[in-house]
Amino acid sequence: MNPAKNVFAVVLAAGKSKRLGQPKALLNCGENTLIKFIVDRLESINLNVIVITNLELKKSIISALELNNAKVIVPENTEYRTGNLIAGLNAINNPEKILVVPVDRPGWSLDTVKKLLNLDFTCCPEFQGKGGHPLLICKTDLEKLSKSSIDAPLNSIFTTKRINVEDSFLHLNIDTPDDLFLFEKFINEI
Repeated sequence: MNPAKNVFAVVLAAGKSKRLGQPKALLNCGENTLIKFIVDRLESINLNVIVITNLELKKSIISALELNNAKVIVPENTEYRTGNLIAGLNAINNPEKILVVPVDRPGWSLDTVKKLLNLDFTCCPEFQGKGGHPLLICKTDLEKLSKSSIDAPLNSIFTTKRINVEDSFLHLNIDTPDDLFLFEKFINEI
C-alpha cells in the first residue's frame, strides 16, 4: 500500500494515564514500547506519522522513536483530545485525510487500516456492532475540525460512519491495570 503524501496518521499519546498509573505510550510491548509498536505498524504501510504527546513524555517518546520518521509534537494545552487533533492538523500541509490513532486503543489490524484508508468519507471500524478505532477523518470534516473549539466533542463536529471489520481485539482499551491482561493477550496473538 502506498498512501498519498497528504495522508497522515496522528497518534494521540498526550494523556496523563492516571487510572493506569503509568504512561500508556511507554508500556512494554514485546521488545519495544507501545508507541514504537504502533508507529512501526503505521510506517510499515508508508503512512506519515505525527505523535501528539505531553511535555513529561516528550523525551521518552522521542527516544523510543529514534529510528522512526514520526514527528513528535507537544501542543500548548494537551487537556483536550480535539485540541490535540487540531495541533496535529496544523502541523500538516493541506491533508486529504488523517487517521486518528489513540495510543490506548491498539487492537486494530493493518487490514482494517488499509480498508479505512481506501475510503473517502469520515469513518471508523466496527466489530460486533460496536465502533472502535482508528478514526479516519476526510477533507471536508478536517476543515470543520480546524475551525472548531479545542474542547468540542468530535461527534458535535462531524458524523462518523461505521465500517464492519473482523478485528477481535478492536475494542481493546487500555485504561486500568485490569486491561493489561487483555493487552498482553493481544500482543501474544499478533
